[in-house]
Amino acid sequence: MREFLRYSHPIIQLLILLMFGVFAMILLVGITMIPFLIKGYSMDALAAGPSLSETDVDAIFFLKVLQIVQTLGLFITPYFVYRCFLQEDHYKTTRLPYVGILSAVIFGFAMFSAFPLINFLAEWNSELVFPIESINTWIQQTEKTTEHLIKLFLGTKSIGGLVFNLFLIALLPALGEELLFRGTFQPLMLKTFKGNYHLAIWVTAFWFSFMHLQFLGFFPRMLLGAVLGYAAHWSGSLMLPMIGHFVNNALAVLVAFFIGIETLDSNAETLGSTTDQIQLVMLSILLLCGGIYLVYRDSSFDKIPEIKS
Repeated sequence: MREFLRYSHPIIQLLILLMFGVFAMILLVGITMIPFLIKGYSMDALAAGPSLSETDVDAIFFLKVLQIVQTLGLFITPYFVYRCFLQEDHYKTTRLPYVGILSAVIFGFAMFSAFPLINFLAEWNSELVFPIESINTWIQQTEKTTEHLIKLFLGTKSIGGLVFNLFLIALLPALGEELLFRGTFQPLMLKTFKGNYHLAIWVTAFWFSFMHLQFLGFFPRMLLGAVLGYAAHWSGSLMLPMIGHFVNNALAVLVAFFIGIETLDSNAETLGSTTDQIQLVMLSILLLCGGIYLVYRDSSFDKIPEIKS
């Protein structure tokens, strides 16, 4: 099996790794369900997402547990299979070496400053209409369901709930999604495109956004994926994209907790999204580009061995 994987085309390798992830996720979900089933807990929560309310505490907790299991299986498992069977020394973005504190702070601030730009792109993206009505209706319904579940996940007033949400919504996705996309997907795309890292990064960013199945925010998420991809490639480490990913997600969790979900809807999400705030969007672009440039200048990019086709 190892030899077959090593000498397969990178796309075949990726598909096999994703199959490992899906199998691991199904296995972990099955194991996780056992104690819930023993307690006589109904699995209706899986299908009742849109109709759940904040009073359905047990159902929300169950969905949060499934979110953790999904990340462990679908996102993290393929990375470790890749490291064990397919790792090649000259693909540095699959590693987790130390990065300087200054680079981490600069990139974290750059991701924080991207908030108005992301809101601006999200507002523009949300106005796009898919030409096929049935697909457009499905997109709208899926988005409403996802937004509803996110609000239920964020709806906590305790410090313990905040810490758990930071782990579930910020830390775990930052680790799992970066291990899969920048740590596994991107190096394999780099092999596929014979070292053309720009193409590898943008193709990875496309699938990073696509696999979220939230198409009303597809383009801003793809842009974020590309920024994270360049940070991984230029620094030679997954630490920077993990930090940037964590900052982006943790910001929403903290705003929802300290300001409130209602305020998050009415104020925070409009920051930079209206035409009278274009100066704020331009400042956001400037700070983001400046932060990325400083990471590039301070990176070990020139020290990474040339990739062989």
